[in-house]
Amino acid sequence: TGYGYINFGRDEEDIKRSNIYRVKRFVEKPNLETAKEYLSSGRYLWNSGMFVWKSSTILNNFRSLLAETYEGLEKIYETIGSEEEEYILEREFSKFESESIDYGIMERAGNIYTIPGSFGWDDVGSWLALERINRTNEDGNVIKGNVITINSKKSIIQGQDKLIAAIGVEDLIVVDTEDALLIASKDSTQEVKKVIENLKICNRNEYL
Repeated sequence: TGYGYINFGRDEEDIKRSNIYRVKRFVEKPNLETAKEYLSSGRYLWNSGMFVWKSSTILNNFRSLLAETYEGLEKIYETIGSEEEEYILEREFSKFESESIDYGIMERAGNIYTIPGSFGWDDVGSWLALERINRTNEDGNVIKGNVITINSKKSIIQGQDKLIAAIGVEDLIVVDTEDALLIASKDSTQEVKKVIENLKICNRNEYL
């Protein structure tokens, strides 16, 4: 449920291409029941977000699908190596719409294909990745910083100089930085983006 999926084709033309399939659509992160349906159908793959294209192809898609961003990129390109480069880069980049390549182009473009693969891969952008790539202690905790745990299990606790004492907690994520403290249950990590959205709405940009 933590990943988006790709719905791919299996018609005659897809079969001829030998393990390269036409993308029918990208779908958002599903609930558990929907995810089970996707997997059992044999027509969905995890969207790992690894995209390959020629520069001419992606620029053409920027031109047609994200025209304002394309125009800004052109202005930046024209000033590379000049005295205005830094000024134009900052000015134009600040105007760009905050849009991921997934939403802005991949979900709207035609002629998109996918190649199924089975290989070691992890979403290191997720807090849960820390317990998959780091060694846990005897209680299943991933600990970094000045931390004491008592009767606490399967938690990720990351701090700095300030002492963090965790007592009787389980399946919890605690991340302490100089200006912010994150406390979340491990099954709610996908909701962190809602905190970012709330900060933007409240104009609390100093925490972004």
